[in-house]
Amino acid sequence: MLRSRTRCFGRVMVTVKPLFPCYLFARFNLKERYFDVKYAAGVHSVVSIGGEPVVVPLAIVEEIRRRGVDGVVELPQRRLDPGQKIRVIDGPFRDIEAIFDRYLSGSERVAILLDVIGASTIRVVLPSSCLAQ
Repeated sequence: MLRSRTRCFGRVMVTVKPLFPCYLFARFNLKERYFDVKYAAGVHSVVSIGGEPVVVPLAIVEEIRRRGVDGVVELPQRRLDPGQKIRVIDGPFRDIEAIFDRYLSGSERVAILLDVIGASTIRVVLPSSCLAQ
């Protein structure tokens, strides 16, 4: 599972959702159980490359488990640097490129700089969830 911040009705909410939606990792003997798994109720397909089922190395599964607490992984929040180019992905300034200025009140709100045609740079305050690098 993945804990993340999402926007819902204009508010930032913390949600827990599947880390790999619609995927099920299963350990089974490929030669003996492949068709049982492939045709089990609810299985759409077995992930394959070139017609061969993909085997996920145990080390990768263990690393994902190690990063979680009680089965929930929380990705570290990205940190932006002053002067970094960003893109607004939500709100009234959606799809506008800007320059990151600084964090306000922790990491939930940010100030960005917009270049406006015929005017100087304008500072705008937005929720940090509205930005992409």
